[in-house]
Amino acid sequence: QVLSYAVIILCAVASWFQWQWKNTLALEHADKQRNGEAMLQSLTSHARVTAEIAKVTAALDTIDKNLVNEGDLADNLGYFYQIESLARVKFTPLTQMSSQPVTADKPYKTVPFKLRTTGTYRQMLRVLRELETGPRLLRITSFNLAVGGVDTDLVSLDLTVELHALPFTPR
Repeated sequence: QVLSYAVIILCAVASWFQWQWKNTLALEHADKQRNGEAMLQSLTSHARVTAEIAKVTAALDTIDKNLVNEGDLADNLGYFYQIESLARVKFTPLTQMSSQPVTADKPYKTVPFKLRTTGTYRQMLRVLRELETGPRLLRITSFNLAVGGVDTDLVSLDLTVELHALPFTPR
C-alpha cells in the first residue's frame, strides 16, 4: 500500500511537470507564430515599401537639385534673370545679401535676396507666380506693393526672398 501511494504521488508530480512543460511550449509556439506572421506581412509588403522608399529618394533628389549654392552668385542671379525675362520686368537692384549661420532648428541654409521691380499689375502677378511655382525652394520674407501714381498704372514691388541652399562649399 505504501508503494502504491508512492507511485500515485510520483505520477502526480510527473503529471504536474508535464503540464507545466506543455504550457511553456504553448507560449513559445504562440510567440513563434506571431513572429512568423509578422515576417510574412513584411515579405508581402516588401514591394510596396521598396516603391515608397524609391519615391522618397526621388523627392529628396529633386529637393537637393533645386537648392542653391551660396557661393555660385552667377547661377543664383541667373535664376532671377530668367524670371525677369518671363515676366518682362527688370529687377533694380537685385542683390544677394549675406546669409545667417545655420541653426539646429532649420534644416537648410537660407540665402536672402533683395529685389525691386516696376511694371503693370499683371507683370507683378507674373513675378510672384514664377517665384511660387519655380523650381527653387524659397520663402518671401517681406514685400511692399505700391501704386506708381494717380495717372499711371505702374506698380512697384519690393521683395526680400530667402532661397534654400546647400551649406557653403568654396571652389
